[in-house]
Amino acid sequence: MINFAVVGLGHIGKRHMEMIRRNPETQVVAICDVKPKDQLELIDSDNIPFFDNIDALLSSGIDIDVVNICTPNGFHAQYAIKALETGHHVVLEKPIALRKCDAEA
Repeated sequence: MINFAVVGLGHIGKRHMEMIRRNPETQVVAICDVKPKDQLELIDSDNIPFFDNIDALLSSGIDIDVVNICTPNGFHAQYAIKALETGHHVVLEKPIALRKCDAEA
């Protein structure tokens, strides 16, 4: 089983969650958004740990293989680097960064 965390639960993040759920070899084990969980209109997420910031998610000790970053573009590079530095694989929505130097990092 491959364990995923989804960061950013707008339209795209919810699509990522749905694709993960459809694969019998994958599961969503954590979710993260700056909005309160009850404002996100999530389906079947009651038993999934929820975090309001990526640092808390990454330091939680939950067994996460892949972090899907589905936040607004300005956070992509920063969050991807944090996830990579903590030993996680990353799925990143485009663009990977807003500046070339951030993409190179």
